[in-house]
Amino acid sequence: METNKMEISVKGSCPPGADGNSDKDKKPSAEGKSAMTGQIFHLLGTDCLKNMDIILEQSLEIIQGFCSLYVPWESKQKKPLIKSKLYPDLILDRDLFPENGIFRDTRTASQETNIVIPCIMPRDKAASDPLVKKYGIKACLGTPVFFQKKPLGFLWILDTCARTFTIDDNSCIQNLAAAMGLEQERLFQEKHAVLVCMRDISRIKELEEKLKQAEKMELLGIVAGGVAHDLNNILSGLVSYPELLLMQLEKGNPLKEAISFMHDTGLQAANIAQDLLALTRRGIHQTSIVNLNKMIYEYFHSSTHLRLEKKFPGISFIMNLEDELLNIKGSETHISKIIMNLVRNAAEAVDKKGRVTIETLNRYFHLDIPGNDEIQEGQYVILRVSDDGEGIEEKDINRIFEPFYTKKQMGRSGSGLGLSVVWNSVQDHQGYIKVFSEEQQDTRFELYFPATQDTPQKIPDDFYLDAFREKNETVLVIDDDEGQRKITQECLTMLGYTPFAVDSGKKALAFLKTQPVDLLILDMKMAPGINGLETYKKVLAINPDQKAFIVSGLSETRQIKEALHLGVGQYIKKPYTVQKLAIALKKELGHKT
Repeated sequence: METNKMEISVKGSCPPGADGNSDKDKKPSAEGKSAMTGQIFHLLGTDCLKNMDIILEQSLEIIQGFCSLYVPWESKQKKPLIKSKLYPDLILDRDLFPENGIFRDTRTASQETNIVIPCIMPRDKAASDPLVKKYGIKACLGTPVFFQKKPLGFLWILDTCARTFTIDDNSCIQNLAAAMGLEQERLFQEKHAVLVCMRDISRIKELEEKLKQAEKMELLGIVAGGVAHDLNNILSGLVSYPELLLMQLEKGNPLKEAISFMHDTGLQAANIAQDLLALTRRGIHQTSIVNLNKMIYEYFHSSTHLRLEKKFPGISFIMNLEDELLNIKGSETHISKIIMNLVRNAAEAVDKKGRVTIETLNRYFHLDIPGNDEIQEGQYVILRVSDDGEGIEEKDINRIFEPFYTKKQMGRSGSGLGLSVVWNSVQDHQGYIKVFSEEQQDTRFELYFPATQDTPQKIPDDFYLDAFREKNETVLVIDDDEGQRKITQECLTMLGYTPFAVDSGKKALAFLKTQPVDLLILDMKMAPGINGLETYKKVLAINPDQKAFIVSGLSETRQIKEALHLGVGQYIKKPYTVQKLAIALKKELGHKT
């Protein structure tokens, strides 16, 4: 005798044979049941068998009980349609579903009404049903499944606890049965109908790609930030010590040239560290009013650009700058690197003979400008750098801003960070960047910076050490790096201050309780122990008027901003020069420069 098997989908309520109600406090409300029933159709796909499983699973979620069960009558059906959820290995023999049993009685199908048995008693006919006897079923709710008045089977909710089925339960199971009938009819059709749903997901893919890019940049930024912090501490010796020596050597001293070379090398290394920090995108630590035309003129007359012209003698560098260019607010250091990297990148793209053009212009963007779906409305200053080189392949154009992604030979055409620095710096200035290029065609980079009506303050060009010398004012240096403490103390001594130094916030607090000082120079990141921000908070409890400024090898962070808000006067990035230190001291202590 052939035995067909069916699976039963089981979800825990009362264990088989248990009495009482099942998970009453977890049942969804009437509104919840209706909403869940409607949502089922959003879960269905093109696989009929999977859809039938989903309908069973959701039936159990909505009405709840011991299990949900679909008993088909279709003779063509050979494979089980029902899967067990709680007990994957539970398989029910066909013997448990005799034709005269309550779960498969075809005579009830023509009634087109639900079968509701809230409590199966031992004397009831249903109590002798093989499935009821084997699993201790106490309550049943079932409804026939039709498709165009053709009976296909029965959909059941079974429970091992006596219970009352509500009007909402009856309504829900009828709706679920209609969905089940549609899926079974589709399953047994002969040349099969295919439902095709199409949706344009290009925008979703674009956003996913941008998210991946942002996550990649964030990870690289974390690594780069840690490296740059340690590197800046090391470079303090290569920047500050040579500067101190140069100030003490007389003119014509043969050592001056070698020491100057050391000093310049240290500054160049510090610039590379600055490039790494730019990858962290932690904002701009110092802002000023910047005029792009002025920055471009300075770059084109710098030794950096003169070396570039010498390297590419066949390239014409052209400036086309707007006369009444508006100012922007930002970092001169960052803007200078943007100009340098874009011009160098354009020259390397041309290589042999051609043109590199740098332009500036003012433009007001309206929200209704065609194609302006990204730039916010407002006044902008545009920096445009173009070349007539080989262009950028379409497959590469979305990767050119990735760190170390380059088609050039690493080590001969820069560090591989150039365009990454450009991209991060533009983001830090709340700007936008667009690239227009095709293979074997011109390439154009356009950068959009928010304009400002503010004007720059004049800063003296010359630094005279004697003008910054002071006497008798005390300064406490708090830094966990021994070399940095020593360098700062020597700079302070040269400038006429009386320096003290400790290597932790805890020691600084103990020092200040017995000996007040005029100013604190506070490192932000110190280990082990409390950091600069926590130290400053505790210092204010000792002396609410304590003057201080912060030094750090990192770009501006949330903690630095909080310290500035609490009253710290300034933030200076390591490695700093004697000039920067002297100006900061004068400003913080209220002296005229």
